[in-house]
Amino acid sequence: MSYASVDQLQKVLTKKVFHYAKDSKKAAGRALGTLVEIITFYALKSWGLERHVAIERPLPEFGNDDITHNVEYSLHPSTPLMAVGFSRDTLPITAKKIAKNQELADLGITVDSMKSNSLLSNDLVLRNSCTVCDHGDTFINAYLDHLGKKTGQYSVVSLRRRPFAIFECKRVGVEEGMRKGPQTIEKAKQGAYVARTVSALQKIRLTDGSMGGLIQKRDGSFCHGDYYKLMAEIIASGDLNSFHASS
Repeated sequence: MSYASVDQLQKVLTKKVFHYAKDSKKAAGRALGTLVEIITFYALKSWGLERHVAIERPLPEFGNDDITHNVEYSLHPSTPLMAVGFSRDTLPITAKKIAKNQELADLGITVDSMKSNSLLSNDLVLRNSCTVCDHGDTFINAYLDHLGKKTGQYSVVSLRRRPFAIFECKRVGVEEGMRKGPQTIEKAKQGAYVARTVSALQKIRLTDGSMGGLIQKRDGSFCHGDYYKLMAEIIASGDLNSFHASS
């Protein structure tokens, strides 16, 4: 069954599914937000980007690494490390088990940097984009490739800390009685704030009312111009050496 809008779907969920909750509308909104996150992840996976994905990764502000912001998904430059076959009799596949592989042991991973995550539990609960450990300016993630009746395989990659894209998944609803359109909720404001503060490309309002852009190149010089044209130029260039990457 289809609905005329997401708000109509939320009303149906409020009345027929989450009617037992203390705040049934908020519960329905959270459920829709979860659906948005699931759809986003599998869209990224279908585009062949799964080995670049980190989930709920803290991103540093541009020019101030001490301040970080968590985002639902971020895409990072990825370097494959190994592919490992396993028997289902050896479950669970934990971060500690993954780190014991010789290829990772040679990297000198410390105990303090290890995570307590499990890629695949005894009950076959899968953690997508399972972080194994932090390692300097990189971190190591594991991804399940396939799982058969008796055996399976997972891949391990090294991801650079600074991503090349981020995704915020926010459900913005219409407040009851609103006549001027959707009410911007705090979570949506947070998403916009994160996108602005982690980017090296800064917006500047020009005297004619248009939007200008300013970004510093790695050699210390500055590049400026129309914000949207400059952003398109940076995206299309593919030159990782000219510009400071967005955090």
